[in-house]
Amino acid sequence: MSDLLVQIVFGWPFIIISLLVSLFGLITKRYWLLLIGAVLFAPFSYYLYGAPGIRWVALALPLFQFAAAFAVRNNKMLLAGILTLPAFLVSVSRSE
Repeated sequence: MSDLLVQIVFGWPFIIISLLVSLFGLITKRYWLLLIGAVLFAPFSYYLYGAPGIRWVALALPLFQFAAAFAVRNNKMLLAGILTLPAFLVSVSRSE
């Protein structure tokens, strides 16, 4: 049972949920949804911290989403969209 819980928290269910929550936060201009998305994305970025070549970038991924939430709060939507891109791109590149 604990192996299944680890796979859920560090695996695709949390990744997909966090990205969808972040995307919905961008679309609806609700910064608190981006904050929730960043918190949900944190375990995956911690997991990626062990991967060579992406180590330090992985720790910054939730920080990008926190910064995007700050940008949404200040109504800078283009900047918020750019700041959420790294999380989406890393997720897509790790799926291959």
